Amino acid sequence: MAPDFPPPPRQRLTGFAGLLAALVSWGLLGRERPPLWRRLQRVVADDGQGVPVCVFGAGPPVVLVHGLGCSHRHWMAVARRLRQHHRVFVWDARGHGSSVAAPGADPLTLQRLAADLALLLEHFALPRAALVGHSMGALVVLRYLADHGSARVAAVALVDQSPRLVTDDTWRCGLFGGCSQDLLLGLIDGARRDLAGTLAHRVDAAHADWWERHLAADAWLGRRLRHWLRRVDTGALLDLAESLTHADFRALLPTLDVPLRVVLGARSAHYGGVPLEQYYRAAVPHAEVEVYARAGHSPHVAEAARFAIDLRRFLADHA
Repeated sequence: MAPDFPPPPRQRLTGFAGLLAALVSWGLLGRERPPLWRRLQRVVADDGQGVPVCVFGAGPPVVLVHGLGCSHRHWMAVARRLRQHHRVFVWDARGHGSSVAAPGADPLTLQRLAADLALLLEHFALPRAALVGHSMGALVVLRYLADHGSARVAAVALVDQSPRLVTDDTWRCGLFGGCSQDLLLGLIDGARRDLAGTLAHRVDAAHADWWERHLAADAWLGRRLRHWLRRVDTGALLDLAESLTHADFRALLPTLDVPLRVVLGARSAHYGGVPLEQYYRAAVPHAEVEVYARAGHSPHVAEAARFAIDLRRFLADHA
């Protein structure tokens, strides 16, 4: 008999401010500008795609990999605190931030992002680097380890992410503790058909009912938004989201032969109340697992100073 799990509460994917930031990062509301104090370098992948990378500081290398709908900017508060002790690399993953799709580039998938990470290590001739990934970025790091091994990895840090997004009768440590593959694929299919309607339904913000009503298909704002989105190619991003639903690194984690640190947000809208802490402690006994009691899905943003201090200490001790 399958375990008797209680039904998960209804969850929403993002707040309105987070939604706007994600739309900017994906290029749906213009393009992010590189930081004025530092230009982004451009690493050219094997399919001709340019991958913008910001490099600064000196010392043992650390690569910071952002999440879905984010960009290098989400790591900058931590990166600035690390640069006195480390050479820091922060990128805009393809399809995000200032990354512009190249003609004929490979499809946007988790495996492709892991290949880009491997090319970044090769391009900058990094023999051993610490890899730190938040949310989707954690899955990119795990995909890299699965595909390319740990020979060039000094240590790994994963931030508020499950090794498997989707849930079933035997696995409830995924997204929201109860988000099946059919549900996620249904959302992606709905976004392919009506992105505006899907976004309106998933917004969690003050006056959310107002937004859902005014973004409806027969509302003026909804009609204008749909007209605008029809001119935007969101297929690549939805391909990436679909590839995330197939990721499963539960078999990989117990085999890791590098130091591992896991940081979780107790107030995470994605994994709050999900027993990920217990899972990681049992699956990877050598892992260092910490829960930030006041942080949500992005502990590195909510508590950047603490996160940087903790990460520096971990790397000094283990990498």
